[in-house]
Amino acid sequence: MRQARIWTYRGAQAVLLAATTGAGAWGVAQQPFVAPYVERSAESAGRALEAAFRRAFTPGWVAAELGRALAADDADRVLWLADLAQAEGVPLEPGQAEAVAAVRAAEAGWGKVASDCAACAWDIRACGSVSEMAACAIPVELSPLGDVNALRRQGMAALAGHEVDRLETGLALLGLGATAAVVFTGGSSVLVKAGASTVRMTRRLGNLTPGMVRALDEVADLPVNWGAAIRGAPIEEITDAARLARAGALAQDVGRIAGNTSVGDTLVLLRHVDGAEDAARMARLSDVAGARTLARVEVLGKPRSFRALVRLSDMALGTLAAIYAAALQVLTMLAGGFGRGVLRLLRP
Repeated sequence: MRQARIWTYRGAQAVLLAATTGAGAWGVAQQPFVAPYVERSAESAGRALEAAFRRAFTPGWVAAELGRALAADDADRVLWLADLAQAEGVPLEPGQAEAVAAVRAAEAGWGKVASDCAACAWDIRACGSVSEMAACAIPVELSPLGDVNALRRQGMAALAGHEVDRLETGLALLGLGATAAVVFTGGSSVLVKAGASTVRMTRRLGNLTPGMVRALDEVADLPVNWGAAIRGAPIEEITDAARLARAGALAQDVGRIAGNTSVGDTLVLLRHVDGAEDAARMARLSDVAGARTLARVEVLGKPRSFRALVRLSDMALGTLAAIYAAALQVLTMLAGGFGRGVLRLLRP
């Protein structure tokens, strides 16, 4: 009777081990780890992003980042961190709160100097802060005047025999082409215009990543008829309209980011974008996080922010569970055999 129970127990173990091992082998055969992640729904991604942000955005994190910003005399980041902490209900350390108040007082009077604003509007590199960019430069840069001014700069360089920034030229042409197309597309090219202008401003500031520059070089390096550009001819006379249209996809993703956040935020977010694929992911992240996108990316970093958009597929989870169960069964059987052997050795 005892022997029958032993064989029944061992048979059940073998059947269960065969089942879990077979399930794991079948799962691996489906290649679930070739593309193990799938996109979360917007609601699920939003919950995951907020949970990660709450874990990271602590008083200690704020104090450390604010200390670094104060030490670097980075007024923009100091005020941004202080405003974010206030919005999220995180108190500042007393000494840092006094330092932030001093920075805020020093920055409060910039808008009173009209000449500074005019210089900022003429060339975004002359802006003293992000808030000054938002008030003075961005409205101009988003208008056709910004694109025309960029073409003027590059046209004068071309006529003088100097090196032409072909990327800025292509982005300016893309912005002008999108502006011209607004009437005919019912406004759908507004995102392309906003994206092209935002990327052009980021390029002017020198904040584009090398990967983004390479991606733009592939799509925005357009031929230019400088004579037609200088006299303000239609866009079809200035460049290849077909190639111009193909360059619009990347700009449209950047335009989505700007539409979901703001142009000022997008100028900062583009520092994290390393190419067309990153731009598409950042656009989806902005669909989920909206105006909070910059705060989430700056606090969590790009990799953790992007990870909130995906989850392991059901097939990958099932395969991992089967492999884990089979391994656990084998370890349990080995441990049981080892324990019985020890008991036999210790038995009188």
